[in-house]
Amino acid sequence: MASTFTNLNQALVDEKVVEALRHVLPMFGMFSHIVQPDDAIANDVVRVPLATDPTVGNKTAGTFKSADGTITAVDVTLDKFRAAGWDAVESTTPARLLPQYWADKAAGAVYGVAKDVIDTALALVTAANYGDDAEDKLVAAPADFSQVELGQLWGKGVSKIKRQEMFFLLNSDYAAALLGQSTLGLVFATSGNNFIETGKIPSLMGMSVAHYGDLPDNDESLGGAIIGKAAIAAAIARPGFFLNAGDGDIVERRVITEPDSGLSAMYTVKADAGGTLSGEVAMLFGVAKGQDSIVRLKTAA
Repeated sequence: MASTFTNLNQALVDEKVVEALRHVLPMFGMFSHIVQPDDAIANDVVRVPLATDPTVGNKTAGTFKSADGTITAVDVTLDKFRAAGWDAVESTTPARLLPQYWADKAAGAVYGVAKDVIDTALALVTAANYGDDAEDKLVAAPADFSQVELGQLWGKGVSKIKRQEMFFLLNSDYAAALLGQSTLGLVFATSGNNFIETGKIPSLMGMSVAHYGDLPDNDESLGGAIIGKAAIAAAIARPGFFLNAGDGDIVERRVITEPDSGLSAMYTVKADAGGTLSGEVAMLFGVAKGQDSIVRLKTAA
């Protein structure tokens, strides 16, 4: 079994895992998030500052305009310890193929677990959390979404969120129908925006726009949402090694970290006497509602 383990290219694993972590980083930009560099265990609590703007007031000459020193923040419990695993059997995996196969599996597992953080955060986008009055939502089927509906949705977002930075996230199915069926899609096509080639939706009224295939329906025909950065708080922590202290047959365990952000995943390799090599990556995180700064786009009332 040692010969199989030594065939793994750990430097390649690190490279691929870091690439996967960087791939999901832009999505975290929608949330107020913090990456805790210290080792943590399940159910630790992390204080996450919310991305809110300071209050503007009158200035008196000769005085300094200051606040009261408090930090707008919410407590987030690290109650999600999620993992993905894969195997390689010595008798059926050629040694020359193992390094690339193993590194690709590690990267795919990291992407899947990191995506689970996003899915968990977006599951908070409900009427119960962010209101169900007229100013909290817009109902429009994709075929009916025109510049009028865009203006209405943007207006609700500006009124409710009151922040320069707003993210417009669409379900991928809604986005596809929007570009293919709506008058807004026709405007894009005739104005020279080549979204058909690039697959990228242009910014709309100053909002960064993205589509996400697994935006949850949340039991209310959710097609998208305008999200203010203070709406959702996410905490991702470096998993402590003793979280899985009871595991046996471990031949490798370490935390792989994306150096610029500190985003980390625990990487573990196990081997058994039967010739099976098993890999796992895990992330420790939690999410919580922040401020009431989301406007939902629904396909039906």
